[in-house]
Amino acid sequence: MALNFFASGEILYKRTPDLGLLRCVDASEAAKFLEQIHAGACGSHMNGHALARKILRAKYFWMTMEHDCCRFGVPESIITDNGVNLNSHLMREICEQFKITHRNSTAYRPQMNGAVEAANKNIKKILRKMIENRKGWHEMLPYALLGYRTTVRTSVEATPYLLVYGTEAVISAEVEIPSLRIIQEAELSDVEWVRKRIDQLTLIDEKRMTAVCHGQLYRQRMTCAFHKKVRSRTFKVGQLVLKRIFPHQDEYKGKFAPNWQGPYVVRKVLSGGALILSEMDGTKWPKPINSDAVKRYYV
Repeated sequence: MALNFFASGEILYKRTPDLGLLRCVDASEAAKFLEQIHAGACGSHMNGHALARKILRAKYFWMTMEHDCCRFGVPESIITDNGVNLNSHLMREICEQFKITHRNSTAYRPQMNGAVEAANKNIKKILRKMIENRKGWHEMLPYALLGYRTTVRTSVEATPYLLVYGTEAVISAEVEIPSLRIIQEAELSDVEWVRKRIDQLTLIDEKRMTAVCHGQLYRQRMTCAFHKKVRSRTFKVGQLVLKRIFPHQDEYKGKFAPNWQGPYVVRKVLSGGALILSEMDGTKWPKPINSDAVKRYYV
């Protein structure tokens, strides 16, 4: 075991299987480091396993650690919900100017914008742990975003910061207790630092491709798990259906009121489970609705 450690001056390092070096810290430094990583400026109040991985990525180590603890550019298309601010005249002008295809998700179907909703859910969880007064959430939002972006995401096995900039962010704890990376970069000249940064940006495509592969495998696992418990539902043109009344709709009258309204007529069946409905008098709805929000109506 002693062969995995070596001393450089007064600092002890541990060798990793991939020939990397982790700086060893004592008990007081470890406690301070845990506090900074877990609840500091870059902390997202993550669980023990994620906390340990984040510390390892910062190149620190102590014997009881496991126990204690895109490129910038114009998108081709974007998917948003049906909010008024996202369907305004200004939004249409921007999309036309930059030739962006703007699509709206199905009404009352947050799963259509799943990646964004999942990120928002995680950021809300972080904010709940950081704020004491709900009115001050906007003041802690930058810290919550920093913690989210410097934490490894399970779906891609990398941090969002790494995938954008090609290197890991320098967290505040690394400045107070210099890691090996900070010590090495402090000794580099400006020319050497620029050359190293260029090398990192050169290799960023490979890191992103690896993240894409991890993301595809993760989505396949999630899809298989979802299909095991889902039941397929098919609708045909001309069928009568009822539409669910959601709590935020004007038609919602409380817990003891009916949960469904209608009947309506199915006018068109779209791909992906969306339907175009119409009133019984033939008035067609302008926007589609997901089949999860309707059920068959039998006369």
